[in-house]
Amino acid sequence: MLTTVALAMPRSFPADSYQVHLQAISDPAITIDGTTVQLAAGVLIFNGNNTTLVKGMLPADVVVRVEFNGQCQVKRMWILNEDEIIHRSFWEWLMSGSFTPPCAS
Repeated sequence: MLTTVALAMPRSFPADSYQVHLQAISDPAITIDGTTVQLAAGVLIFNGNNTTLVKGMLPADVVVRVEFNGQCQVKRMWILNEDEIIHRSFWEWLMSGSFTPPCAS
């Protein structure tokens, strides 16, 4: 008798994505780490199981990774599981200031 074991594969994220705290949602804008940014048309949002969500199902007050397009809009977002979150020390957090999108001038 054969049995199948489902192994959870760790997700990989693009090198140009950023871990941020999603604080508020006001479609088509979101607030991440105190900065308001726009969601791109057709934004892809992945939950912790790596399945897609529609914008209306996006929870607030979660840690996510975001990737921006050339217009400084979020084109992909991943809601992170606890084991995917990179924890920083209080000192690193304090010195980091608020999030600035990479394409902001």
